[in-house]
Amino acid sequence: MDQELKNESGTLENKSRAQRKSALDFRKYTKQIWLAGLGAFSRAEEEGNKLFDSLVKVGEELESKTVEVTDQTVTKVTEKTKESVTETKDKVEKLIDQSVNHSLNRIGLVTAKDLQHLESLILQLHNKVDALAEENQNLREQLLKK
Repeated sequence: MDQELKNESGTLENKSRAQRKSALDFRKYTKQIWLAGLGAFSRAEEEGNKLFDSLVKVGEELESKTVEVTDQTVTKVTEKTKESVTETKDKVEKLIDQSVNHSLNRIGLVTAKDLQHLESLILQLHNKVDALAEENQNLREQLLKK
């Protein structure tokens, strides 16, 4: 029986030591986990700031490129729109002129185009009359000399 008590006593002591060791190990691991968490938090904060700064820089570069591309696109669209508007305006003016001229001709009124044509014919006639008058003068002078 003494032997049994000793064995039980030894077993109890072993269990007690194991429990104390286990409790110490648990505290040790708990503290290590806590410290690892603090380290991770600190590193995340440092890396997070670096990452944030890096993302801001990339965002600024992207914004700069985007503004540049947008400005170029707006310029191109503006130029094409101006060209289109000018072409359309010219076509509309031409159609209106044709329509007005046609209407004026139908009712027998003279148009600006008709007047320009008449002016051209009068200038041609004037030049021919001047040429004939000069030729006539030259012939008179020749007849008088004879």
